Formats: sequence, C-alpha cells, structure tokens
Amino acid sequence: MGVISNTIRGLHPAYFAMVMSTGIISIASKLLGFTGIAWALFFINIIAYAILLPLQTIRVFAFWDNLYKDLCNPKLSLVFFTTVAATNVLGAQFIIIVNQPEIAKIFWYFGIFLWVTVSLVAFSVLFIKCEEGPESVIHGGWLIATVGTQSVAVLGAALATQFVSCGSFVLFTSIVWWMIGAFLYVILITLLFYRLVFFKLAPEALIPPYWINMGAIAITTLAGSIICQTIPKIGGAYADILSFIKGFTLFFWAFGTWWIPLLIILGIWKFIVRKQQFKYTPLDWGMVFPLGMYTACTFKLSQALQIPFISNISKYFIYLAYIAWTIIFVSMLISMLKAVSTKEAATK
Repeated sequence: MGVISNTIRGLHPAYFAMVMSTGIISIASKLLGFTGIAWALFFINIIAYAILLPLQTIRVFAFWDNLYKDLCNPKLSLVFFTTVAATNVLGAQFIIIVNQPEIAKIFWYFGIFLWVTVSLVAFSVLFIKCEEGPESVIHGGWLIATVGTQSVAVLGAALATQFVSCGSFVLFTSIVWWMIGAFLYVILITLLFYRLVFFKLAPEALIPPYWINMGAIAITTLAGSIICQTIPKIGGAYADILSFIKGFTLFFWAFGTWWIPLLIILGIWKFIVRKQQFKYTPLDWGMVFPLGMYTACTFKLSQALQIPFISNISKYFIYLAYIAWTIIFVSMLISMLKAVSTKEAATK
C-alpha cells in the first residue's frame, strides 16, 4: 500500500499526455485507413484513462496538499489541462473509431466540467501566486492550456450534428472555444518567443515541452477544420463567418508547419551538440502528441479547404508518430520497471 500511496501522491499531471498522444494517433490512423492500429491504440487508451482518472481523483481528495502544491507551481499549473485534453480526445475516439456519439457526449460534458474547473483554478492561482520572472517559469508546456481548450472545441464541433434540437448552439459554443484557444495561443506563444530570444535557455529545458508549440497550433487547426466541415451541415448565420474561419485555420496550419524544422534544430542542438542524454519523463509524451495531431489536422484541413495534395503529408508523417509513440511507450515501461525494482530493493 505504501508504494501505491506514494505513486498517487507524486502523480505527475503530464501523465494524461499519454492518453492525448495515443488517442490522436489512433484517430489519425483511422483517418488514413490503418484500422487495426487505430483499434489497438483505442483499447490501450481506454485502459490508460481508466487507470489515470481514478488515481488523479484519489489524489484530489486524499493528497490535496500535494496537488495544490503542483497547482501553485507555475511550471506545472497549466499542465493540468492535459486532463481536459485527454478526456476530449478519448471522446473523439468514440465517434471516429467506434461510432458511439452518445458515449462521446458524456466525455464532452465531463471535458467541459474539467475545462471550467482547471481553467478557473489554474489561471487564478497563477495570477495570484506567481512571483517569479518569465525566464524561470515560462516553457512550452504552458501551451497545454490551448490544447485543452481546443479539445473541447474539437469534440463539440464533431458532435454538433448529433444534437437534434440544439446543434446550432453546440456549434456556437465550439466556435467560441476555438476562438478562446486561438487567443490563448497568440498570447502564450508571444511570451514564449520573448523567453526563447532574450533569455539563455539550458539544454535540459528544451524538448519535449517546446514541441507543444506545434501541438497546440495543430489542434487549433484541427478544431477549425472540423468547424468548417460542420457549418454547412448546420447552416444558419454561421455561413457568414465560414471564410474567416477557413483563412485563420490555414494561417495556424502554416505557422505550425514552420515550427517543425525549428524544433528539429533545437533537438539536434540539445542531443548532439550539447550531448544531453535522453531520460524518460512524463513530459516526453509532449513530443508524441504534436506528431499525431499534425497528421490528423493536415488530413482534415485538406478536406475542409478541398486541397487534396496536402493530405500526402499525413500519409508519411504518421510513421514518425508511430516511431515516436513506440520509443516513448517502451521508455515509460522501462522507467516503471526500474522504479519498482528500486523500491523493492529499498524495502529489503
């Protein structure tokens, strides 16, 4: 029991990024026709979520002091948005993989509850408690706030046509969440650019958190693409803003594409030039999620804008996502086995 309680007490909020990453790669696989892989990752995701959610719930009630300490840590407070994103990504799997929109609605309602709770608590604590300068607290992981917000927009837009009497309202709320997420991205990426350019960055601080720079804008693109596909089905006044949403969705995709070579350069600088050794942490899932999300968002963007040739990017990018997921998943298992063997040795 001591090992279990210690595990719950020290549960890193970034572990939900595994559900985010596995879920979006599963969805991308389904979109590209890799149905077997999509189903396998779907089952893994259900198991992971079924384990992590109770652990996090127990931590809220049994180890509130530890959780509150993480919330008050400006480096970790916004990472709790991974819980929101994981919930909505799994909900999206229930639509795309198994075509169960009624179950997906439950995840969307729960995702909204989590978003309201996490956004109000995390940002309030950050506004009130944070006394450190931007050079010491800002990192790419802050953009998880955008990811969590856009995940609500993605699932809502995907479900809008499933609401017979209030589909228009659901689409409206999804557009609102999309705009909130886009606003958060613009604000946070400006701060991150300021941090990267004007303050010295230690190699250990780079990669994986900064891969979320691309992941956040990729999910913004995905949300915009799904909204663009949903508007013609709902109709009404939303048709007047369709061109606006299409333009900004393409704008975000272009910026996200620009991030990819830049992040590769930063990775080369860290691991090859500065010779930093790879050591698994839950934050490493932040490198996997953007690869899967970029694959999915590019495919959906090609459909929304009727530009079929860019979907070819997804057909090759998915393999990078598979490689990254396998490496991080195996590294996680090895890390867990080492931790268990270390604790067993310490008790003898």
